[in-house]
Amino acid sequence: MSTKKHNAISRRDFLAAAAMSTVAGTSLAQADNTASPPLLKPIHDSIVCPWTPQYPRHDHQLIFPLDDDRLLLVWCEYYSNNPAAATKIGQGGIGDEVSCQISSMVSHDRGRTWGDRTVMQANHWKHNVKHPNLVRLSPDEVLFSYVGWDSPAQRNVFMRRSTDNCRTWGEQVQISEPGWYCNNADRAIRLSSGRVLLPAHGPYAKNYIGGTPYKGGDLHSFVFYSDDGFKTWKRSSDSMTAVGRGCHEPTIVELKEGRLLCLLRNTNQRQYQSVSEDGGDHWSQPVPTKLKSPESPALVKRIPTTGDLLVLWNNVASKSNWPRTPLTAAISKDEGKTWSHYKDIDNRKDRDAAYPSVTFVGDEALVAYYSRSTKWKRDSEVTLRIYDIGQFYA
Repeated sequence: MSTKKHNAISRRDFLAAAAMSTVAGTSLAQADNTASPPLLKPIHDSIVCPWTPQYPRHDHQLIFPLDDDRLLLVWCEYYSNNPAAATKIGQGGIGDEVSCQISSMVSHDRGRTWGDRTVMQANHWKHNVKHPNLVRLSPDEVLFSYVGWDSPAQRNVFMRRSTDNCRTWGEQVQISEPGWYCNNADRAIRLSSGRVLLPAHGPYAKNYIGGTPYKGGDLHSFVFYSDDGFKTWKRSSDSMTAVGRGCHEPTIVELKEGRLLCLLRNTNQRQYQSVSEDGGDHWSQPVPTKLKSPESPALVKRIPTTGDLLVLWNNVASKSNWPRTPLTAAISKDEGKTWSHYKDIDNRKDRDAAYPSVTFVGDEALVAYYSRSTKWKRDSEVTLRIYDIGQFYA
């Protein structure tokens, strides 16, 4: 493991920002978001993780193909230590630090039904364990990362390895130096070179990310990366931030020419973006996109059947965390320079819909996200909506 201290952010000047905008679509000539996109009608719609008094909050999910027949749903399942007292729906899982474990279920019918839940990672920390990511290295070898939260100063990234396609997991290894870090679910990726990236963020102080408890600002995003399946790993030399609360909850996609495009959550009413030319070690200064947004994260992935990029995000301008509706999809046919084909996944006025994941299975896209009544506090459910990929282009 690298013990290199993280340098202060490399603030590239105007030339780097201008080059970045050419790559990732910040041209002022580009049209802004469609004001009222049409609502896509899913071919399947279900709440796969419903609210219960014992498990009042569900979020940070992903769907991982195990083989041609089976899909693995992995999510954060918050549990009540006193379910009898959770009599008022929407009030049980208040606070991000409440008790949580990582659970899973298997589907044999492309996500229409799911089997019994099992606990995939028990909570061995004082607060919780959250934010699962899975990356396949081979038909049998899979990496499983997550964040264990012990105290205001200790929130660290861990990893376990399976050599039997997720049936069993090896010993836990800590990825982060001791400190305060976070990931998002369904964000880890394996590049065409074989390098694995685990996007992360943390508070910045004394020329180092994660070395101080989070106090509400100065967030920087970066990546852990490895060229040998995380037997050894490093942190990126650069980090990414912006004015306001900073940049966090990064989502990264590999572009066709080998560069990497990263979208970032921030407080400036837009998704911000950065580019790496060297596989994630160095990053350009983030600049705003045309994707208006509250302070909530986006997800960007490549559609295997068409080769285009798909972005999912909350398509509304706001300086705060809210509203988190609508949840909108858009397509880029030019590697993130412009976005089109805006469609709403969920636009109910009385429901939040955020933190999406997406998995492509044949000609279908399985879009999962947390949903909750706007009257609830932090409690939420996981909604799954399945689409024919062609619907995003119609």
